[in-house]
Amino acid sequence: MDRKDRNFGKQFKEYREEYLDIKQLEAAERLSISSSALSNYETKNRDLTPDMLAEIKRTFDIPDDYFLAMIMGEPLRDVKSKRHEHAGKTNEIRTHYRNQFIEQHRGLLEESNELREVIAIASSLSAKQRRIYFNSIKSNIAVFKSFIDKNQ
Repeated sequence: MDRKDRNFGKQFKEYREEYLDIKQLEAAERLSISSSALSNYETKNRDLTPDMLAEIKRTFDIPDDYFLAMIMGEPLRDVKSKRHEHAGKTNEIRTHYRNQFIEQHRGLLEESNELREVIAIASSLSAKQRRIYFNSIKSNIAVFKSFIDKNQ
């Protein structure tokens, strides 16, 4: 893999944070990889395979001009500067990602009383309380995953 290809991970991290406004853990879950694997891709400690590049583009529905800039090692700001409505495009990309995510998981929300209950509780909390609530849920999930991994 050449030097330009190795920049993809760094640029994907920028894209994920700035355009999609998602955390590394969410991105890793969507890609069905560990957050440490994604971290290694983003910090250039691990090479991205062509299959993983394709999976990233598909999973996050990255527009061709941004994906090409990432592949070519061109700064994303160069893509942005070509657009007169950068803020609008960022919001459009973010909205598209969130709508796609909601559609993909709509069935789970419809069938799971427990998930709806978690959301109902969260909606009654302040932003600070909600952050603590979700972080406690994430901690419990990590314990659960560890338990499952040990028993498989």
